[in-house]
Amino acid sequence: MASLVIAFALCAIIWFAGPRLKVYGFQPFGPVTFRLIAIIAIIFFWGVSNLLFGAVSRRRQERASEEEVTKAPRDPVKDRVDAFDRSFRNAMSAIAKHWIGSDGKRGKRSVYSLPWYVMLGFPSAGKTSFIVESDLKFPLAHLFSQEDAKTVTKTEDVDYWVTDDAVVFDVAGQLLTHQRSREDDNILDVSRLLWDKFLGLLNEYRPRRPINGAIVCIDLVDLIQSAPEVRENKAALLHARLVEMSEALSTRYTVHVLLTKLDLLDGFHEFVSGLTKAQRQEPFGFTFSVYSEKSGDSWVEEFETAYDGFLERLNNLMLDRIADQHSSEARRKLYTFTRQLSGLKALIREFLATSLHQDKFSTAPLVRGVFMASCRQEAVPFNAVLTAASQKYEIRPPVLAVHGDHSKHYFSANVLKSVIFEEAGLAGDNIRLERSKRVRFILSGATASVLFIGFVGFYWQAYESNRAKMDQVVGIAKTYKADGDNQATNMADAGQSFLQPLNALRSAGTIFGNYDRWGVVPSFLTLSQGRRIGPVIDRTYIALLKDGFLPDLASYVETDVVKLGQSADTRDGDERLEDLRIYLMLGDTSKRNNALVEEWYGEVWQTLYTGDDQTQRDLASHLKFAIEDADLEVPLNQTEVASAQADLRAVPRDLRLYRNIEQLAKSQLVSAVNFRNEIGPAYNIIFKQPADANGKPEPVEIPPFFTKTGFTDFFVKQNEALSVVAIEDAWVAGERDTVSYSQEDLDAFRKQVAERYATNYIDTWTNALNQLDIVDFGSLDKGVDVLEEITGPDDPFARLVALVKAQTQIYAEKTVTQTPDQAADAKQPYDLYREQGMRINRAFARLDALDDPRDDKGSYLEDLEASLSKLYEYLKEVRQAGDRSGEMALAKAKARVKLEGDDPIYVVERQGVDLPEPMSRFFATISDQSWAVVLDKAKEELQRAWNDDVYGEYNLSLATRYPFTMDAQEDVPLKEFTDFFGPNGKIENFYNDNLSLFIDEATGKPKVIDGQSLVINPEFLVQLKKALALRDTYFGNDGALGVNYTVEPKGLSGRFGRSVMNVEGQLVPYSHGPRFPVRIIWPNELSKKAESVLTLFPSGGGKPRTMSFSGPWSGYRLLNSGKIVNYDANGMVVQFDVGGGTASYTITQQGQKNPARQDPLADLVLPARL
Repeated sequence: MASLVIAFALCAIIWFAGPRLKVYGFQPFGPVTFRLIAIIAIIFFWGVSNLLFGAVSRRRQERASEEEVTKAPRDPVKDRVDAFDRSFRNAMSAIAKHWIGSDGKRGKRSVYSLPWYVMLGFPSAGKTSFIVESDLKFPLAHLFSQEDAKTVTKTEDVDYWVTDDAVVFDVAGQLLTHQRSREDDNILDVSRLLWDKFLGLLNEYRPRRPINGAIVCIDLVDLIQSAPEVRENKAALLHARLVEMSEALSTRYTVHVLLTKLDLLDGFHEFVSGLTKAQRQEPFGFTFSVYSEKSGDSWVEEFETAYDGFLERLNNLMLDRIADQHSSEARRKLYTFTRQLSGLKALIREFLATSLHQDKFSTAPLVRGVFMASCRQEAVPFNAVLTAASQKYEIRPPVLAVHGDHSKHYFSANVLKSVIFEEAGLAGDNIRLERSKRVRFILSGATASVLFIGFVGFYWQAYESNRAKMDQVVGIAKTYKADGDNQATNMADAGQSFLQPLNALRSAGTIFGNYDRWGVVPSFLTLSQGRRIGPVIDRTYIALLKDGFLPDLASYVETDVVKLGQSADTRDGDERLEDLRIYLMLGDTSKRNNALVEEWYGEVWQTLYTGDDQTQRDLASHLKFAIEDADLEVPLNQTEVASAQADLRAVPRDLRLYRNIEQLAKSQLVSAVNFRNEIGPAYNIIFKQPADANGKPEPVEIPPFFTKTGFTDFFVKQNEALSVVAIEDAWVAGERDTVSYSQEDLDAFRKQVAERYATNYIDTWTNALNQLDIVDFGSLDKGVDVLEEITGPDDPFARLVALVKAQTQIYAEKTVTQTPDQAADAKQPYDLYREQGMRINRAFARLDALDDPRDDKGSYLEDLEASLSKLYEYLKEVRQAGDRSGEMALAKAKARVKLEGDDPIYVVERQGVDLPEPMSRFFATISDQSWAVVLDKAKEELQRAWNDDVYGEYNLSLATRYPFTMDAQEDVPLKEFTDFFGPNGKIENFYNDNLSLFIDEATGKPKVIDGQSLVINPEFLVQLKKALALRDTYFGNDGALGVNYTVEPKGLSGRFGRSVMNVEGQLVPYSHGPRFPVRIIWPNELSKKAESVLTLFPSGGGKPRTMSFSGPWSGYRLLNSGKIVNYDANGMVVQFDVGGGTASYTITQQGQKNPARQDPLADLVLPARL
């Protein structure tokens, strides 16, 4: 590093200070070429000296090592380590010599062509067996004495297994268990030396990526049978070896855990006996997700779900396997096998979490998965469940039979090739090596690049750069010429058709940069041609802007002006005025407002080329150069200009001026008055939400132009500056030569504009207030909530009034007094804006006055709020009554109809009559909605009373018996009938007590009381009217139950000589002779037996024919048994069919409904709902 700094310093001195060095008047480093030669010589000398110094140093170290080996006594430990070193190097030499592959970068023999894996495990863990039983091919087995791979021998130090897919280092188990000597802490055992040597050799042969992963083999049965402290010791040793690997190799490698000797679990052979060959070769386990180094221990959390998923798949497979077993012993063993694996979950998790956990002092390995396998079946099986039970109850553990069949490998065939080797790319590179290489590469490359490329290639680069620029300019010129020959303008694209050639010329102009700032000498030294080519490009660019681009833009706006002039709605509008303004500015630089023109075309391009930001920016930059830098003009169509100006002059000047101010306000003022924000959270509760035509809610807002600030701070200033706007518009409209505005003219314009503004100000606020309306209560609870918000601490009405007052009282009231010596007709001071402000104030004076204090009293608004508070308490009292709220609502409704007691609803209603809008509308809505919810609540009580007092008894006791059900066997007792339908009966009492106040007796419909009525089903009223009419049909004036009617015989069949009708002891005889009417009284209190009979006696003797009915309604049953056959002047004729003969009677009832003709009780159906 020091030599590099010295060399760099010498080069810098030669380059910067060399020209000033003189030797006898000669400057050896004056010419650039001499300095470059000197610098190259220094760099060459520095490189050669470094190579020679390195070679000499390495040779010196080798000699010292050889002498040390020769002089030192022989050490058996060192000899073994040296033997291992030679063995490893010979193996690597053999691999490099006989295996040819590519690492994807260099395409030659490379130690990186195959992934390297380290197989770790404690002694007898089955590491070697797993390798040889994995169905791998070992092409170099003959070089490592592995021809008989199936014969497993004990691994001494490290065995090298070279397959077609990877190189696996089978590390002996004793290398994992090394530790320092207890007698001398400075003496390391041979296992530790071998382990360190092994890691060092890995780093030496593959420094960039020493290994791709580690495969940890764990004897499953040994893990189960080991004591807890033994397991903890083994986990710690395994963790220590993995940490040492991470520290020594400086890389993050993958770790795959293999749980071997699965066959020693009881039930294994029963489990695998039914598996297919493909199933026996599949990996038996699960994998984890790939986590970053910062989340290295996340696999521990995933272990739970992964193991559970593994057990679930195993159990699903086991269910089918158990069903296929014919032996209970086999089924038991299958079940025991799954239970053993389930019970091992916590043990395996604890061991792996301890041995593979991430600490804060080393790089955590990437744990990828856990797999189980059985390579050879040679030992006695082991039942973890039974063993645990025997230990718990201190009995002898079970002795299981040894597997007697040939050994097979299960679940090991594809683990290495299909799972582990496929993830070789997940391993990281050596961090320290990569960092060191980057530093060396950067320093060497930077030095060489700066010194060689920066100085040697300076003129060559300058030449190539200028030649490339020239070629680029020539290419652009050819493109421009081709585009110019095929140029087809389109006015609708607003200059876009010229964009390609303009961009080409501008890019050509930027090739040589700011050529005009370069002097002759710098241009000559750098071979720059900008001073010769640049001006030609600029002239061509400006010519295209003047003759093509700007005329095309002018044609676009001219087309717009003509199109707007074709419609009566836009002929004299502001849009056409603005378009004409832009058109005139393009043709007159003295009146041009560059920012206005650029803004107008910017909006046009944004509309035409939405989403194409580059096109918009390119067009804007060309326009800016044309009107700002080149100051170009275009010829105008004076005919169209004159026509448009004539149309625009027809608009009143004051209206156009007002529109200008209003349009300017829309673009400059942003703070609108939002009623929701000003009134507060109560707004959404008490007011309806206005919506647009599509039903989307829209806020009630006042544009900032129509606020007090907009009046005083914006409108007044803009109106005072009216002269500038008037002159500007006069120039656009062509009035400059014929009209000269005097100060009086401008004052008149200001007054007219101010009057328009004040009118629109008033209309805007009036319309906004008209959009506010109180929400519909809908229910008593909502009504109480709304009134609670209105009368609550937020005080929304007061906020509303204060808002209107603050925004409509533009100026405070001011009186002008005259002294006695002033003339009565003296001219008073006049303030235009105060006058219009007071006009606005007067429009809302009544509303603003609500909040004004009155002497020693509060404001009138406070009195109104007190009335609303009473109404709130009025409704709140009803709601707080709970289950009796309906009863209380009914009582209050009756009292209000009778004009009894306090009536806050009426008070609010009457107060709202004289209030200004919108308060008058608010109070009317509140009173109307309050009365409506009270009636609704009262109806609930009426419904309850109807169900409890009337309908319930009718439905249970009356409706199912005669005469309400004609075919019923049981009669309604007369007392129950009287108590229900008679005078002061339940029907009549219900009507008089509850409904008579709310029902118009003349029409039978609900009364409209203060705009509201009790909502009752019309069908209910029809049936109720029928029920009340029964009182007139069946009860006399004295209120007693009684019906009088006359029965007169009409005819009798010839077979019968005589008939007798007996109605509760009242006889009507007939014998084909004179007919005598008989008056019938019902009910007949003189009759001891309530029975009605019709008897026909045959003419020649014989047994009489009889029809009889008993009960209090027997007479009606008898009449109902006949049929009406005719009507005559006296009544109706009813015919009875008895015993094959007929008897007919005329039934007459004066002043009442005929009981034989009408069935009012049968037609009566009292509804359940009002």
